[in-house]
Amino acid sequence: MNMAMRNKFVQQYANNYVETAVSEASPHKLVEMLYEGALKNLNLSKVFIEQKNHEKKAEFVNKALAILNSLRAGVDVQKGGEVAENLYGLYDYCYRRTLEASAKNDAEIVSEVIEHIKTLSEAWKAMPEDIKRSSKEQIEQMSA
Repeated sequence: MNMAMRNKFVQQYANNYVETAVSEASPHKLVEMLYEGALKNLNLSKVFIEQKNHEKKAEFVNKALAILNSLRAGVDVQKGGEVAENLYGLYDYCYRRTLEASAKNDAEIVSEVIEHIKTLSEAWKAMPEDIKRSSKEQIEQMSA
């Protein structure tokens, strides 16, 4: 993860009132926090769709889209090969479906995206502890 990407993560979470946690987080923790933020904002989007509160829906959809975009931008397809391509594709799909859900005010589509992100989040949290604690430099050495 390069410095520009880390800065994008920091900006996203500054908006969610956790700037300090982000600045001290490992790369693994940053992605975990992005998943949590995406789920929080998608769930709030769904609530506001159901309440027909379009202004609040738009606010939280936009936050979810920004997080999904950050996740998508953080995938290194060149180094990650097929797994990275699949992950990028899933993030892209979730991004497009969230846009569609917003345009159609469709809470069911939001639920679908929530399930995809929950699955990714659970898998991410199940990673071995030594990987979770790795620094950016250690991760780059492992993939070299």
